[in-house]
Parts: sequence; structure tokens; C-alpha cells
Amino acid sequence: MKWCNMELMRKALASIILAIIIISPFLNIDVAYSEETVSEETIMLETARAAVVLVVTIPHAWIIWEDQIELFSRVGLEQPIYVETAMFGTGFFVSPNGYIITNGHVVNEFESDFEEKLPLLLELVNVFAEAYYETFNEPPSNELLNALFQEAVSAYLTNKLRIQDYSVDVYVGVGKVATGIGNIRKFYPARIVEATPFEKEDLALIKIEVQHAPSLKISSDQVKVGETVWVLGYPGAVTFHELLSKSTMMVPTITKGMVSGYREKTTGITVLQSDVNVNHGNSGGPMVNSKGEVVAVVSFGSVDPTGSGREVPGFNFFIPSKYVLELLSRNNVDNTQDPVMKLYEEGLRLYYAKHYSAAIEKFKMVKDLYSGFPFVDDYIANAQAAILRGEDVPLGPKIDTIMIIGLAAVAVAGGGAAFFFMKKRKSKSKTVAPTPYTPQQIQQSTTVQHHYGFPGQASQPQVPQGVSAPQQMAIKYCWNCGRAIPMDAKICPYCGANQEE
Repeated sequence: MKWCNMELMRKALASIILAIIIISPFLNIDVAYSEETVSEETIMLETARAAVVLVVTIPHAWIIWEDQIELFSRVGLEQPIYVETAMFGTGFFVSPNGYIITNGHVVNEFESDFEEKLPLLLELVNVFAEAYYETFNEPPSNELLNALFQEAVSAYLTNKLRIQDYSVDVYVGVGKVATGIGNIRKFYPARIVEATPFEKEDLALIKIEVQHAPSLKISSDQVKVGETVWVLGYPGAVTFHELLSKSTMMVPTITKGMVSGYREKTTGITVLQSDVNVNHGNSGGPMVNSKGEVVAVVSFGSVDPTGSGREVPGFNFFIPSKYVLELLSRNNVDNTQDPVMKLYEEGLRLYYAKHYSAAIEKFKMVKDLYSGFPFVDDYIANAQAAILRGEDVPLGPKIDTIMIIGLAAVAVAGGGAAFFFMKKRKSKSKTVAPTPYTPQQIQQSTTVQHHYGFPGQASQPQVPQGVSAPQQMAIKYCWNCGRAIPMDAKICPYCGANQEE
């Protein structure tokens, strides 16, 4: 009887699981976003792009050049002359509380004092040129400007030109910099925590005041030669392209290439070489692997060795991630990711699977944690537009495989018990099927006690007349009522149950 009941339960379990498999496409069980799923590469890059920032550096100072007091006074400039210039590059968050990695040279950090002050000398000449145009209503000649610059360099190196109150201000624009470089003062002001000069590691750790920022993990493994890599940043060729709208030019660019090898700078610093395309403005940007982990930081490119001054594309160099980890360790910065990154990634997967309503819920959770999270507003707006066009795919209940098996087991257990007891009740009221053994031929013939699987229940086995005891004949037990019946009986003479079912 027990074997028969287990067999019935096994068949019922198989039937339920088969039914679940058949109807699951219609119930959206275990939703995997498969029908419109975008590639893992896209999800990785879109997630990484949110952690990329624009870094703007403004060196400024007062300049006194006594030998040229008369020249500058002719165009209305009285000394000391205040000059400031701006340079920009890329950076990326390495912690949720606002720590950012960029290049040392992006924040104007050089071993050479002259290299640091050179941008201010160039700006001094620009200030003179603007004042000259306002005074004489015509631009100065290139010969005059070139000569003035050469004299300024010579005067600085001989201490005849003094730069006073030199300082550097750093600002950070996050993600899609909608305000543009013209509104730098609306960016986040940043503090330089530590910077290493261009000639060495060429790294800088800066910080802005923000929480729940999207950050990138730094890889502790050395990326292999031939491995595919991606670089994210704000290349000047795009950021200042005259044919591009300001609404889109300030969006991070992604380029792809492979690792070409490793070299060593003259200062002993190991650098990674790659053919991935970068440009002025990419400096300080992350190079990521297929996992979205930072394996290197953009540092410098190559110039035509013949002296033409032209840049040579495809031969660019990057600072490996091991130096980034050392910089973070020196400053006790934990390279962690906030849960907001997981929410954002989930929102992206829902969005690209056309589950727009569900995606909006995730993106709003992201905004609740960090209202300035990059690109979220654009995704919400695009999702809302798709919903209005009737393109939203409802998201069904998500039930994993273990839950399905658990539900099936519960159903089988409950259904099996119900089936057994209903069968018992039904057998009491049904008509006994015809049998070769009539009630007159059957009588009680033994007092041997036997339990039939019901707690506390005992009954006496019954055998046909003429047989003294079960030990003396071949018997079996009815799977339905449990009584002893002849081994060759096909129908139970007591409850009428078919023994061959």
C-alpha cells in the first residue's frame, strides 16, 4: 500500500512540474528579461559611465613684470595683473562618499615648477592680446605675441617676472554636464587630497561632498596583453566640436581597444600601452575590463618623433591600477560601491527589456538616494515616453526554480492526502464490484493483529473459508482498505478496489 501511494505521489509531482513548465511562459514565471535583453557589455558600460566625471582645473595668480610695465600700461593693464586659466580632464568615483581619481597633470601637478606656471604665462599673453584689441580696435600681430611669450618665459626663469599667490581650484561636473564648461562655478568644488606629478605616477585623489555616488571597483589583477579594454571620458575632440549641440557634447565618450603591452617611463614607473583611441580631455579617465573594473588610468599619448608636433594615434599610455590602489591605501580610502549601483543596474536591465514602468520605479529609488545621479532623469523621461506609446511590457511575478519545486511538493503532499482520504470515503458508499468470493464464503479465521499504516488502528486480517491462517496461504493486502486477500485476487472482495491499478 505504501509503495502504491508513493508511486501515485511521484506521478502527481511529475504532472504538476510539467504543468508549471507548460504554463510558465503565460504566467511570466521566473522573469529573466530575455526577450529584449541588451548585451552584458552594454549594461557594464552604461553602469560604468555613470561613475565618470569631468574635472576642470583653474590655476590663478598675480603677475608682476616690471620690465614690461610701460608696454602693458599702453593697453590699460596695470600691474600686478591677475590671470587665470582653465584646463580640463576626466576622473571617476572610487567611493560612494565622493573620492575621485584623475591625473596629477589634470590638477596641474608637475615636478617642474616651470611646467606648473607655464599655463599662466600663456594666459598673460592672451590677456595682453584682448586688451590690445580693445585699445586699438585691431588684433596684435602673431610676431608680437610670440615675442612677448618668449620674453615672458625668459623673464620667469631669471626671476624678472614674479608669480604671486599662485593657487589651483578644482571643480567636478558629474555625468552629463548639462551646465557646460561655461558654468564651471555650478560644478562641485573639489579638494585635492594628494597628487603625484606627471613625471611619476601622474595620479591625483580629489574629493567632493556627496553621498551614494556611483563608484568603480579597482582591479587588483594585471590586465593581460591582447585583452579587450574600454576607455571612458571627455575627449576634447568631442567636447569642443563646433558641429555638436551643447546638450550632448558634454556626455562621456566610450572607446574600445586592446592591451598592446607594458613599458617603463624614464622615472621607473610601469605604464600600459594600448591602441584604444584617446584625446586631450581623456586624461585621468578609467580604462575598464569586461567586468567593469578599472585596470588603468589614461595618462599620455605619442608625438611624431620627426619634430612635426603631430600626435600619433593608437600609441597611448596608461597608469596601471596597482598605483591607484597604493594611492587609495596611503589615504585610507575604501574602494567600495554603494547599493545605489545595483539599483541602477537593475533599472537598466528592466529598461532595455522594455519593462518601463518597473524601470522607472528602480530609477526613482536611485534618485531618492542621490538626486544628482547621472543619466537617471534621461532614462525616466525616455521610459515615460515609451509608456505613452504603448510599448511598456508588464513585469510578471518572479518565482525562482526552488520556489516552484517547493510549491509543487506542497501541492503533491496536500493533494495526495486529500486523494487518499477521499478515496476511503468514496469506497464506503460505492457498490462492491463482482468478485469470485461471495460474502458467504468469507469468514473470520484468525486473531493475528496487524497494523495497516493508520496510527492506533488495528484489525484482524480476513481470509476465505477453508484457509486456517495467513501463514498457510499466499496472501497480499488490499492497497485501499488494507485487508488480507488472496494473492491472485484482482478485485478486493471487501471494498471492491481494483488491485491492478
